Amino acid sequence: MIDTVNIELELRKLYKKFPDIKRFLISLGCPSMETEDIFQEGLLIFSRKSQEPQFELTVEPIFYVRNICKLLWYNQSRKNSKTSLVEINVEILAIDQSDWFQEELKLSGVEKALTQLGKQCQELLHLFYGVGMNMVEIAKKIGLRNDKVVKSQKYRCIQKAKQEMGAWMDVNMD
Repeated sequence: MIDTVNIELELRKLYKKFPDIKRFLISLGCPSMETEDIFQEGLLIFSRKSQEPQFELTVEPIFYVRNICKLLWYNQSRKNSKTSLVEINVEILAIDQSDWFQEELKLSGVEKALTQLGKQCQELLHLFYGVGMNMVEIAKKIGLRNDKVVKSQKYRCIQKAKQEMGAWMDVNMD
């Protein structure tokens, strides 16, 4: 047990160590805004425990409070992760079947439009969007003069795909 005068001195020392505890909690993934609340709660637990007659502090108070804060953060993040899973499941259940069907139709339209493009357009778009190559690499791979030609060719391919998709949507979405 720590007497009242000593606990007040210890709490003042611990308050000065808040920036260290804050950095520690942030390194564990705790948002900066929540660190102060967790620290306050940790200090409260420390002061209550230190008033108990059977309490014996075997480490420095800063390490004791730091571990309390760590456990508080882990418990809080565990509760938050369970809550967010429930929210995701509710959102999934709330999706309307007709919305899902409309999305499938749009994706089908995109696939159809891409298959209507020529081989070079398909390869160019695949290399740029699928593989992530830059324009210079694509120019060498496809055999075009330079990156500016690839850029203009990509623009034309996208415009052609939009036209194909628009025509497909007009026919299938009515």
